[in-house]
Amino acid sequence: MTYQQGATITADDYNTIAGKINEVIGTGSGDKGYGQTEISTLSSGATITAAQWNSLLDGLQKSALHQGLTITNSGESVSAGGNILPFSDFVPSGLTFDESSGSTDVEQIIINRLTAAAGDLTSGSLGDSSRTDSWSDTVEHSFTVTFTDANHARHFFNSGGSINFTASRSGGSSTDQNTSWDGLLSAMGTIKFGANATTTSGSGTAASIGFHDLTGSAQQIFTHSPSSPYATNDYTVEASISGAVITFDVYFNDDHVAQTGTLTSGDAGQPAPNEGQGWTGADAVDGTLTSTIAFTKMSGGTSGFTAPATPTFSTTNAL
Repeated sequence: MTYQQGATITADDYNTIAGKINEVIGTGSGDKGYGQTEISTLSSGATITAAQWNSLLDGLQKSALHQGLTITNSGESVSAGGNILPFSDFVPSGLTFDESSGSTDVEQIIINRLTAAAGDLTSGSLGDSSRTDSWSDTVEHSFTVTFTDANHARHFFNSGGSINFTASRSGGSSTDQNTSWDGLLSAMGTIKFGANATTTSGSGTAASIGFHDLTGSAQQIFTHSPSSPYATNDYTVEASISGAVITFDVYFNDDHVAQTGTLTSGDAGQPAPNEGQGWTGADAVDGTLTSTIAFTKMSGGTSGFTAPATPTFSTTNAL
């Protein structure tokens, strides 16, 4: 008889529950799987030990801690020699799982599998690129983020990992053009490329494109422009994937056209020395421009899970 109050818990029941938890904590597939050691299954007809039952609870409870969930069976365990009884709200009666309901503990960790509590995450730097030469038109920072294999990439993002972007400009001339770029880069805040979406802590347009949406062709994941008269300028990020390598292209597009005109009379109606001559306003950006790339990943500090390895970073086109 399938798992329910008053019934014997069989090895098959155990294996069904272990399979559901393993989808979240183990290798998984697609947007399921954290890359942790999976709960071992039992041979049909085997007797379930307290240690084996507690391994189910351990996987469940670590997942809840990682996800920041409060579950019914957060502190349950079975003592050696004790009876293994069905817990309240542990799994659905009859083991009929509805992965969209979240009404029992195991269903909750499934539906919240891509949620990570801040206390179980850590952040660090991957690298950056800077330039001090003045520029106009477009400058580009391209780089790759390389994972050990496709599963490493999935587990990194599924467990709350992200690749994070910031940028800044400082120093140089006191021009409206520079001031506009300062404001643009500051206002967009931190851009985070996660499992199923890109988000920003500030202004800009972030796409509903994350790791699981990547293809071999570059897709725009974020863009932000300043207000007029520099609204044609923008900061834009594109991403694509090949195997276990993600390529990001960060563009600083300075498409603003410099003002031009003809010199006319000077102050107080007096003719300017160069009256009638043509002029073009300055449109170059100078000072120090920096593109900074960081990461966030599972730390395991709260949950006890093993943190995934940090991917390697390599700049392929410097600013």
